Amino acid sequence: MISQEVSRQLYSHLKDVRGQVIEDLMEKATLVKEDIHVSKIIGIMLKDNSHEVFVQHPDKTIICLNMRDTLVARDINTMKASTIGKRIPSLTSKESIGNAARIMSLHRLRALPIVDGKNHEVIGQLSSKRILQYIFETFVKKKINFDKRIIASDLMTPELVTIGPEDKVATARNIMVKDMIDHLPIVEQTKDGKNMVIGILTSSDILKTLMPSDRIARDALISDHEQHRLELAARGLADKNLITISPNETINSVIDLMLKSNSTYALVKSMDSVLGIITFRDVIALLGEQVESEIPAYIIGLPEDPFEAELVKSKFTNTIKLLYKIFPEIVEARCKIKIKDVTGERKRYEISANIISPYRRYTYTSKNEYDIARIFDEMSDSFKNQISRKKSSDKQRESVRFSPKE
Repeated sequence: MISQEVSRQLYSHLKDVRGQVIEDLMEKATLVKEDIHVSKIIGIMLKDNSHEVFVQHPDKTIICLNMRDTLVARDINTMKASTIGKRIPSLTSKESIGNAARIMSLHRLRALPIVDGKNHEVIGQLSSKRILQYIFETFVKKKINFDKRIIASDLMTPELVTIGPEDKVATARNIMVKDMIDHLPIVEQTKDGKNMVIGILTSSDILKTLMPSDRIARDALISDHEQHRLELAARGLADKNLITISPNETINSVIDLMLKSNSTYALVKSMDSVLGIITFRDVIALLGEQVESEIPAYIIGLPEDPFEAELVKSKFTNTIKLLYKIFPEIVEARCKIKIKDVTGERKRYEISANIISPYRRYTYTSKNEYDIARIFDEMSDSFKNQISRKKSSDKQRESVRFSPKE
């Protein structure tokens, strides 16, 4: 069971990681020209295994295209990078991992461009995978091992978004674009009524269906003449070699598994039941900024605008303090912020939060809103209602941890 003490210990151990400058972690960036067609970008992404590519304009501004962005292209042979790319912040080599993690979370990216501090030319990138490697290296070097005090079920995202085996690839694409996710487990109902995960679709898998026929997985068994690629059943393109981990495995084991298997996810599985999913973002979220000392409370993805950042800190801190008064069993609170879309100067955010107690996890995810203050007011009301229902319930407390049946 995670405790306030363990939460504070983890934050302390990650202090050096957050403060580490990114210069020594720099990798080669994938740069493309702004007039290149999306079809060629997809080919580059698949060839280089790059989730993001960058375009640098003559005025030194940088736009980014990730795999989800390319999925919205109506005609990959005519649309160009400049029409679907989004302008993003860049880093210099002297900035910290903590700041990079904040920007990655806010913009839902796995990599950020690094520019020269003088001429502002792109000289490399920092990826979330490289940050995971550095976290793991730090734990090994300092012999940090939390044993069973921080485990997979503490890190996972429990609310899985799934599709059925006969759902079309087009449906999977639409879900990924709408929900800004890259992993969709495929769930099939067995004869005894249980739901079983039989495979997983990633944004990379869907990109492969948009390429010429010889790029399609052999097990799809379908040609252009028979059916449009996006009409394929999800079952035919699913990766059936799932990367799974027990809910009671340590944080060290989770990171080690993802790195050794070269996977961007790990499904948290018990017997035939999948309890949640862990992605790079879930681990990166551990680098969030602490905003409250009395209760371990952290935020990852603070907005760039100073006013909005302070508003988020203030509202989240006040929410947690209020909840702690009526529910002193809270041991940790975490908030994630991401940009859903941008209209002119206005940004629409999705804000999610987890409140952890010794017995269960309370969750909240905002609706599409521009008003940050309103989001946190709704968050406060939601948590108060959840806690109130829990207190009035006569049911046995449900542990946030997995307890194997004897």
